[in-house]
Amino acid sequence: MPPPKIQRAEFGPSIWSDSQRQAGVLFQDGAQSTPVDGGSLWTFGDTFLGRPAAGQPPDHLQIKGATGTTIALLSVGETNLPPRLKYFIGADGVATNQLALFPDEPAATNRMWPLGAVAVGSRIYLYYSMIEKTDGPGPWNFHGIGGGLAVSDEPLHPFTRLRPAGHWKFPVEPIQIVREGSLLYLFEISSAPKGLILARVNAEEIEKPAAYQFFTGHGWSTNRARVAIVLREAYGQVSVAWSPTRHRYLMATSSDFSHPREIQLRESAQLEGPWSRPARLAVPGLPGKTTKLVYCTFLHPELSNDASRHFILTYCRILDGEWDLTNPEWVSLTLAP
Repeated sequence: MPPPKIQRAEFGPSIWSDSQRQAGVLFQDGAQSTPVDGGSLWTFGDTFLGRPAAGQPPDHLQIKGATGTTIALLSVGETNLPPRLKYFIGADGVATNQLALFPDEPAATNRMWPLGAVAVGSRIYLYYSMIEKTDGPGPWNFHGIGGGLAVSDEPLHPFTRLRPAGHWKFPVEPIQIVREGSLLYLFEISSAPKGLILARVNAEEIEKPAAYQFFTGHGWSTNRARVAIVLREAYGQVSVAWSPTRHRYLMATSSDFSHPREIQLRESAQLEGPWSRPARLAVPGLPGKTTKLVYCTFLHPELSNDASRHFILTYCRILDGEWDLTNPEWVSLTLAP
């Protein structure tokens, strides 16, 4: 399949607005969204907290604290940019982490980042990655130690981390979840084997680690060791959505270190692939700044108009500077017929 053709791309500013100011959010990354009752749940990773005065932009000198994961709800029908997000907040009115460490997990070194989420019936499930900080230089001073699953009955409530059989680790760490009927398909950026892998589970068995199956290239197996790579050139994060107009899946991926300042788009008729060659979209720089890496590129169906081949994506960037922090930015994209 040939790569999708980009007809028009319009880059917008960051999504930071009064929604973040009111919740005490200065900077954050992530911005993946998941449909839930009442709208879409947005999840963010590292979040720096503080309260700039009205009319002031966020600045690192205003930072009063930080947390590893925050969530917000975008109400159904809200399509304005920047999005008017309602955050999960603590008693002090500031955005706070909806995931809690267990007593035996050291807060000095451990924190959680959100992965993919999905609504199953009246419950909302959120996968997460547990990471452990190291003594190395930032921003790569961490390594992952496993992924888990948490659940809540409301989008802006605390999530309960599951421990089936007394263990929190699940066999897959999905950055993207696609539902087809009763089956959930889960994409993971794997380190061994290296590349994008695909798992699946019946929605009603999502809490059972033994029920997960992995695509082997020829079928499905509960043995993860038999998993096959469905896309080698996938790094960091992927976002996948079905396009009814184009009758295929659209995938947005973040940059790799060979092409660090671009968004890549691919298409496939099926989740298992094969996926097309990438259409490459260069991300413009910021005035007076040096972008080192573009990451966390996510499709937002709730803001898109698939009938007109018009899609909204968000992405994040790492700048060359110790405290040169940013917020997710948006791009409006139209694909050719």
